[in-house]
Amino acid sequence: MKKLLAACTLLATAAPACAVPIADTGIDVYGSLRIMLEQKKDSDDTEYKDASSRVGIKGAYALDEYLSAFAKYEVALDLGNDGDTVGDMRYGHIGLTDTRYGTLALGKVDSPFYEAVGVAADYMWWNSAPVYYTLDGVLRVRESVYYSSPDLNGVKLKALYQVDDEDNTHQEQTQLGATYSTGNLTLGAAYTGTEGGDDLYGLSAYYSGEGFYINGAYLDRENAGKGIDAILGIPSGKNLYTLGLSEFSADDNSGDFTAAILAYQRTLHEKVLVWAEFMAWDGSLYGVEDSNQLNVGINFNF
Repeated sequence: MKKLLAACTLLATAAPACAVPIADTGIDVYGSLRIMLEQKKDSDDTEYKDASSRVGIKGAYALDEYLSAFAKYEVALDLGNDGDTVGDMRYGHIGLTDTRYGTLALGKVDSPFYEAVGVAADYMWWNSAPVYYTLDGVLRVRESVYYSSPDLNGVKLKALYQVDDEDNTHQEQTQLGATYSTGNLTLGAAYTGTEGGDDLYGLSAYYSGEGFYINGAYLDRENAGKGIDAILGIPSGKNLYTLGLSEFSADDNSGDFTAAILAYQRTLHEKVLVWAEFMAWDGSLYGVEDSNQLNVGINFNF
């Protein structure tokens, strides 16, 4: 016991910051645990699966009146595999934000294309935007330099440059995104230029009315195809009802599909959600022909 006390005293003397209570460090621990049952017509089977669980730490410090530093690290979890699997890093970045000049971050960061266009049709929990996920599906980009401007009279600009990784897999890319908001309407546009030449273009529109919202997105990737995602959402108290429609046309006509997605979400508590999502499609979606799917899940956020 004396040795333990002596060691603690030595640590406290050598590095006083170690004695600061966690509540005063500016660091937050957060996460979302998600479980679902998946029933697929093509396999005639019901599976118990994780639904994108994650846990992370984040922090921010004010450096002066305008400038702050921030950091975030988040990893995927898999509750469908005995709860003992820690997956890939979802986020991992450090950055600076200035209220006058914007935000700069280095590491694995949000995708400007997703922020401006993809998010318009990504409205529920599980593969809910078939065209976006078919053509891109990247929500976060690793090995990147990211910039986001402050609000410029309703306009926000974003840019990202990804450095090619060490094993030379030619994943280097550049992304540009922009949104313009006026009243209840937001318009978005984005571009991704890839080293391989399969560039991606997108447009989006969001409109929030009295008791409903409508979102839409158009995407076109060179040498792949083009399509649209559209959503109608109706919030009602603790409930949210959504209907999504998607249509994709492949350049080689081998992967065309039309999909409809009906989803329901209920908030049991500000941190607890239950949800159900039914997907039906005509054509080939994710390599499966004309197969319906039902997912039912619960999320606990902290």
